[in-house]
Amino acid sequence: MKKNLFAAAAVVAFLGSAVAANAQTIGHVGANYSRVEADTVLGDAEGDVWQAEGSVRFDAGSLGAAIDGSITDYEGDTAFGATGHLNTQVAGGLLGGFAGVETNDDVTLWGVGVDGQFNLAPTTTLYGQAGYGNSDDLGDADLWAVRGELRQYVTDDFKLQASAGFVTADSRFGDFDGWNLGAEAEYKFTGSPVSVLVGYDRFDSNDLDLESDTFRVGVRYTFGGSIRERDQSGAALGSVAKLFGAGLIR
Repeated sequence: MKKNLFAAAAVVAFLGSAVAANAQTIGHVGANYSRVEADTVLGDAEGDVWQAEGSVRFDAGSLGAAIDGSITDYEGDTAFGATGHLNTQVAGGLLGGFAGVETNDDVTLWGVGVDGQFNLAPTTTLYGQAGYGNSDDLGDADLWAVRGELRQYVTDDFKLQASAGFVTADSRFGDFDGWNLGAEAEYKFTGSPVSVLVGYDRFDSNDLDLESDTFRVGVRYTFGGSIRERDQSGAALGSVAKLFGAGLIR
């Protein structure tokens, strides 16, 4: 686990230093707090989740590339996540693929997939991702998931977002399906690189007899442009944790 923490610290340090290293990069670093309230077969449960996270987009030859990373503390259990993206511009949007990992002391999940974002209108963007994941630690589980985000930019620095996702898993312990619905708002203060965000996610799985509500607040430091410019560039693509976590993890 110490290796994971050192790697996560290196990723976050890299994201933060991108401002000075290359003026063409764009992205953010931030911190979030979430409150998770769950209804399980064993009864009600709740917990606090703290997270440091960030992403950066840069040129990779003729392609666009992005890296996002996170360090997440779940009631004393620390997880590390990182996802890399490669994409190309298509009809005013982006189309590409990703690969990443989410890991803690007990479970490691690898994932690969495709994603893309397209402008439905000058201030409206649709983002989608689909992928396959595998975890030997979860009974050699094979996971398939799809997820989408509809982003509405009230201004270049005020975003409203709705999301929906579905994940299905097949393992030695059994099969399950789960659904996720979410909403998020982010506002960046005029003349400042700092933004605040609030979010909510709802996860439901009849197979696991599990329902959960996650309430989230956070702060971000965006470099290289506005919120809309950051997102349009490809610096806000979904991570492996977002895709397969189905709202339970970000």
